[in-house]
Amino acid sequence: MVVVIGGGSAGLGVAWDLLLRQIPVTVVESGPMGRGTSGRFHGLLHSGARYAVVDPVSAEQCRAENARLRHIAPSAIEAVEGYFVSVDEVGESYAQEWLKGAAAANIPVEEVSRDRVLEHLPGLTPDVRQSFRVHDAVLEGFKLLEMLTTNIRSRGGTVLQEASVTAVHTVNGRVSGVVVRADGEDRVIPCDAVINAGGPWAFQVAQLFQDHLDMQLSSGLMMIYANRMVPHVVNRLAPPGDGDIFVPHGNTVILGTTEVPQNTADPVEPTRREAQYLQSLGAQLFPEIVRWRVLRAFTGVRPLFQGSSLAPHSRVSRDFTVVDHGATVGFQGAFSIVGGKWTTFRLMAERTGDAVAAYLRVHVPSTTADVVLTPPETQKRQHTGALVCECETVGVGDLEPRLSEPLADWRTRTWWAMGPCQGTVCAHRGIALRIPHDGVLAALQDLREFRAERERGMRPVAWGDNARQWALNHAVTGQTLAEGAVRKIGD
Repeated sequence: MVVVIGGGSAGLGVAWDLLLRQIPVTVVESGPMGRGTSGRFHGLLHSGARYAVVDPVSAEQCRAENARLRHIAPSAIEAVEGYFVSVDEVGESYAQEWLKGAAAANIPVEEVSRDRVLEHLPGLTPDVRQSFRVHDAVLEGFKLLEMLTTNIRSRGGTVLQEASVTAVHTVNGRVSGVVVRADGEDRVIPCDAVINAGGPWAFQVAQLFQDHLDMQLSSGLMMIYANRMVPHVVNRLAPPGDGDIFVPHGNTVILGTTEVPQNTADPVEPTRREAQYLQSLGAQLFPEIVRWRVLRAFTGVRPLFQGSSLAPHSRVSRDFTVVDHGATVGFQGAFSIVGGKWTTFRLMAERTGDAVAAYLRVHVPSTTADVVLTPPETQKRQHTGALVCECETVGVGDLEPRLSEPLADWRTRTWWAMGPCQGTVCAHRGIALRIPHDGVLAALQDLREFRAERERGMRPVAWGDNARQWALNHAVTGQTLAEGAVRKIGD
């Protein structure tokens, strides 16, 4: 038995890899699946072109994994393709070096005429000088997380949510079990190995192994705009920097990102100043962005692994490392997977699986590159019963089968309350469905936390239509729905 700590893409990925090797697995996640970096990214499935110059190792990994993920998880990927466009002298001078790097990593690149790119990308600045087409795509992260969870359980694996590992037991220096706390109670799960897939929290988890991981964390801000104003992935052709990528995602488009070093693993609250800065950079590619309807802002934490390097922050690779804590501090059977990105999660899982299988003396190779993940039935929307959320056409039939799930899973798996109104009325309707299942007080607490979470994302971008929506939200929830009085009753 192997216990995996962390329910993001790396944790679920390595659990799936081990199960295909016939190794029993239990995944322990302290919150909803993807609560960390895996649920807070812009949705890009990299072609590798972004890293062609600055990080050749990651560039080649992304190019290969892009093709593999299209094969094993086609229902979670939208093959929109992408463009790199230069809009100034910096881009033009960078283009030749970038093309050489792409060729070295075997990344397909097709030059596209100015007229053609302006036709394919309405609203793109007329200042475009050069453009190139690449095999970028959109990865629907929450859908793929659910696919992994469902397939793990179908193979006999266990996935625990809202649970945490508080201690690791050893016998003669080798892992023998973990203590898991859930619902206020502790229980011991016997195991032969434990894997730290904690993402930005990996350095904290490593303390359970009496080891230290030199992580270098950075926060990235992203902004979501309504109406899918950009139909393809668009990258500024320049060295990777702030505000240089647009990713269409469902009915929206996401602009990213910034990079600010931070010391904590928890995502920081977005600020208005940073949001305005990010939008000003996006306007260099799409000038009309100032008139687009912005929905919200959010941040994610990049869990980069510094190791023993003293390189500047901007030069830390997006590559990953598998740490064997038996080799570093003598804690046999403990491993950590650190660094990496969504696009390379399968490769990260394979390399981690190789290390763990070798430790357990299991001589079965990884097959995750070939086994196609089965989409779960729950991903097929029902659209039955009365509408709960008009913006995303979510009906009672979509939510009632999920009454036992955390409220966050409702949003990420059905898109309930994720549209332009950000749950103004549908949050009230959805919470009402939970009262018979959870009780009044628990449902009121859910409502309180939901409103606070939506507020954090809307407040920093409360301008234009979103400012009017924000004011309407306050009027409807505070006056029409009298939620202020309801919350006092809950207290």
